[in-house]
Amino acid sequence: MRPLDAAPASTAPPLGAEREGSRGVGSTAVLDRREVEPAPPGALDHSRAWMPSGPGRWWVTLLGVLTVAAVVWMVVWLSAAHLPRADELFPRPGSIPGGMAFEGWARWDAYWYRSIVVDGYVYFPGVQSSVAFFPGYPLLLGAVHGLFPSVFVAGSVVTLVAGVGALVAFRRWTGLFVGRPGATVALALLALFPYAYYLYGAVYGDALFLVAAVSAFYALERDRVALAALLAALASACRPTGVIVALALVLRALELRNAGAVRWRDRLDPRGLRPRDGVLVASFAGLAAWMGYLWVRFGDPMAFSTVQGAKGWDQPSGPGTWFKVGFVKNVVTNLGSSYTLSTLLSAGLAVLVVVLSVVVWRRLGWSYGLYCLGLVALVVVGSKDFMGTGRYLLGAFPAFAAAGAVIGERPTLRWAVPLVSGLGLVVLASAFARGTYLS
Repeated sequence: MRPLDAAPASTAPPLGAEREGSRGVGSTAVLDRREVEPAPPGALDHSRAWMPSGPGRWWVTLLGVLTVAAVVWMVVWLSAAHLPRADELFPRPGSIPGGMAFEGWARWDAYWYRSIVVDGYVYFPGVQSSVAFFPGYPLLLGAVHGLFPSVFVAGSVVTLVAGVGALVAFRRWTGLFVGRPGATVALALLALFPYAYYLYGAVYGDALFLVAAVSAFYALERDRVALAALLAALASACRPTGVIVALALVLRALELRNAGAVRWRDRLDPRGLRPRDGVLVASFAGLAAWMGYLWVRFGDPMAFSTVQGAKGWDQPSGPGTWFKVGFVKNVVTNLGSSYTLSTLLSAGLAVLVVVLSVVVWRRLGWSYGLYCLGLVALVVVGSKDFMGTGRYLLGAFPAFAAAGAVIGERPTLRWAVPLVSGLGLVVLASAFARGTYLS
């Protein structure tokens, strides 16, 4: 099976050509099993016939990402200042701290985050409450907002820094698996994803989650286990999907330690882990601390989930949410609305990520494939109509790497797909700035 952006097999000696050891009887040598079995996908065996691209020049990546960010900021600024507002909830303000350059980023959940920073968490059973929002992002805003004119300005700056950091980290992680053309396309796909404006200034926690998740996996690949656990704990404090990061990190450690195992029971054998891998249990610390706080403060460790059934959000756990009754109703009765079109786009992107998960599984390794599938499953099961799914899919970064590798092999698609995606990003960023509820 050819790895991502593989070179022809003749360009390097086969696995096992340089043996670590052998045993024999007389003059007949018997190779150790690890020397004759090809390493599984995602094992990062650099003796194979392909060579990853490496991290590349970080400043080139940074310059490209900042260029995209500057364009998106300009779109949001001009849209908020000069185009008609799409929602009466966001009338044109007379004067706000930071001016119109920041006003277009303060939409929807931004007001929840501001209330958390200013007033703390509240929980009223059956009523929309701020406990629905995980604490990682608002805690950071609370720590730095005094340096800025307002919480909203602080939120946009934190998001921008985290989003740029996430994209640079993604390029470095992708370079471990994918050749340079594919890695470049993968970066373009993530940076120009239609919902990537959440990485450039929206006062939401998605950028902080993504930089923590990508960096956690990158640290594990570099065998910095304690750092990986710390970053995963941050991810689990930012989003419900952080639990998928923590689980997948443990599975990835198993995959790396048991590289070469053929049977699944051997691949999942915990005896392959090293004693210091035990620190990965701390990956769940963010979620555990959040649940502990909710239990002590409000008597419900799952309040962030319970409150989703409140009137207005209307997505309690149950068949109505799981089978997307609301989504079907909107498609039938209100197909032309921006709300319904956005949910259709999100649903289609979720299906695309599921398909790409197969490619991820085969080429990057089964742990990354399960990570993508688990993330999509958790997001889709918890949403009544796919609203919000688009931005949550930013967390499925291995799918972007797989797509980049596949598209990078096709010159026409290499330019066409990022271009179309970038146009979608401009349209959605403009609509977001004007108050349209998209995700």
